[in-house]
Amino acid sequence: MMSGPSASTTDVQDYLEVLAEVNHNGFGFLVAFGLTWLVAGGIWLRFGEKAGAYAALFQGTAGVPLGLLLTSLTATAGRPDDPSMNALSIYLGAGQLLVLPLAIVLIVQHRYLAVAAVMALVLAVHFVPYAWLYGTPVYLAAAAVVAVLTATVVAIDLSRERSHGALLCVGTGATLLLGGLAALLL
Repeated sequence: MMSGPSASTTDVQDYLEVLAEVNHNGFGFLVAFGLTWLVAGGIWLRFGEKAGAYAALFQGTAGVPLGLLLTSLTATAGRPDDPSMNALSIYLGAGQLLVLPLAIVLIVQHRYLAVAAVMALVLAVHFVPYAWLYGTPVYLAAAAVVAVLTATVVAIDLSRERSHGALLCVGTGATLLLGGLAALLL
């Protein structure tokens, strides 16, 4: 008996459709990270660049558990089980950790806006496969907005305004919250 690509492709497509439906297109993670980026922006404004850069660097440590919590509280059923897709999700998440050495170097060099910019761009790149995973352009749109916002804020930071990092964090957070709302309503 021959097992061709169409059988496995159908299995993957079925898995992705169920995953998107059960998890509301991944809205929980968009909302969670939207909130953590907003908090990082607030910390930046209230306590300065250094504290804000650390908040941007570590906002994911709160974002992941919050995203998991929101997803579990709002899921319409259990997550579909597929060991290969579970491994893919782990690799997608773990890949972001590779930016930490660079971010730490930037903090040591007091390049605080660069820390937020690097973290925002890693987030944007990280989102691209989730557009496929959840079958929605929301993740692509959010990634594009965050990438353009990051480039714009870095370009206008010629005067070394300490609030530009806060602007980047708040803009990223607002983009993710809007994306989460769109993902929920789709």
